[in-house]
Amino acid sequence: MTLVLSRSLVQQLLRIEDCIDALRPAHIAFSRGQAIMPARLGMRVQDGGLLGLMPAWVEDGPALGVKCITSYPGNAARGLPTINSTILLLDAATGVAQAILDGTYLTATRTAAASAIATDLLARPDVGHLALIGAGAQASSHLRAMVAVRPIRSVSVASRTLASAQRFVDRHAHEYEGVSFAAVRSGDEAVDGAEIVCTVSAAAEPVLSPGSLAPGAHVNAVGSHTPRTREIPGETMREARVVVDSREAALSECGDCIIPIAEGLFGPDHVSDELGEVLTGNKPGRTSDGQVTAYQSCGIAIQDVVTARLVYEKALAAGVGTEVELN
Repeated sequence: MTLVLSRSLVQQLLRIEDCIDALRPAHIAFSRGQAIMPARLGMRVQDGGLLGLMPAWVEDGPALGVKCITSYPGNAARGLPTINSTILLLDAATGVAQAILDGTYLTATRTAAASAIATDLLARPDVGHLALIGAGAQASSHLRAMVAVRPIRSVSVASRTLASAQRFVDRHAHEYEGVSFAAVRSGDEAVDGAEIVCTVSAAAEPVLSPGSLAPGAHVNAVGSHTPRTREIPGETMREARVVVDSREAALSECGDCIIPIAEGLFGPDHVSDELGEVLTGNKPGRTSDGQVTAYQSCGIAIQDVVTARLVYEKALAAGVGTEVELN
């Protein structure tokens, strides 16, 4: 039997703290070569739609599966989500389908959980001012994730419009006791004095200016994941200690890395150290209090399959989900 888990059930079962704990060993296994993760496959379809497939196997567990993600910009006019994802989790020993899960909430949570791991490794210990640039689902999940690993006391939010940033503040401010929120007009205003910065926008060009980050700030750069788009200025990337989720993905998919390399600001080695290597101590994290650090997130399939396995196991323990016979 195959277990089908809806978005509401995934949201009910998946805690950010549990996802953080699950992804630490997954990233270590990936950087040690104990995982198989081909480059994601993408193809254009009608009406500007995009279909992406992200398969992975991780020895730790083990976990095996594939995420199917679609992006249809025209869905906005239809009253439908523009991005949808579904994860197929397989029994790693037999290849039999174990679960089919909605991947939308799961993707936002696993992405933020990896950023939390990077923040725990790279940000200074007692930092409390968070800046969010972007006000969508990833902003919400990153807010939860940052609160889980650092004593956040104030949050500045910037988005495409001040109204959008204010809606985010109005939606979330009551959820976090003792945390002050402010909607601001620009990325530079948001990062002024911020000690942790999460760029979670859909921007194609940098969302902050060179030199705008405070000394010792940590950045989670999440929104840019195509070769021609970036959120972070090349000069900022050059000056920062950069860690990535996947060396291969960063150098083939991520404009924040690819564009400044093409501009001659630095070489590939500057943006090639993986999160798993820092977790094991094979590569350094922060080397001084005043150093700017950056985690460049592409979002990788090992995160999806390990998180899907976590949700599946929680669903079995709770006795929830719908069983279907596929054979």
